[in-house]
Amino acid sequence: MGDVMKNLFPLLAIVLSLTSGCVHEAPLTTEHTLAIDPALLGLWELVPAEAKGDPEKDRMVVMRWSDTEYVVQSHLGPEGDFFRAYPVEIGGHSLIQAEFLGNYFRDWYPPDKTFYPIINYEIVEGILIIRGLNPEVVDVEITDSAALREAFLNNKDRSDLFTEPVHYRRVENK
Repeated sequence: MGDVMKNLFPLLAIVLSLTSGCVHEAPLTTEHTLAIDPALLGLWELVPAEAKGDPEKDRMVVMRWSDTEYVVQSHLGPEGDFFRAYPVEIGGHSLIQAEFLGNYFRDWYPPDKTFYPIINYEIVEGILIIRGLNPEVVDVEITDSAALREAFLNNKDRSDLFTEPVHYRRVENK
């Protein structure tokens, strides 16, 4: 694993609570022209069976940044990480690609120090189910967008393309 990935590994475990996926130093694509899914907007918390018992760390907020982009904060409070995220489609998969922007402790923007988690999601009966790209299928050592797309497309039909799911429920206004 590259030096950047080794240094980021503890952070990656919490990225968007995308605890179960890999991130890359290059995006799948730099295009973000697809409309956001309004169903993703709002405050989400891990379902009780997966929660860690800390309301700030168990939550994430997804907000509209533009018609084609979200801004996401994983973990609320001073330890929260901020991401720019946008929908992408590749190989018959609708995905969210995030770009780490920084947080109070690790101000890692500009992009030469960023990374890109790739997420599969669905909402079933009000539960947001997210899965990260499986690092055992698409290697995190790939640092070129074209090579990353090729690796993804070569594996797009594998049942283990994504990791085990993480489940969230919407926090309703009280």
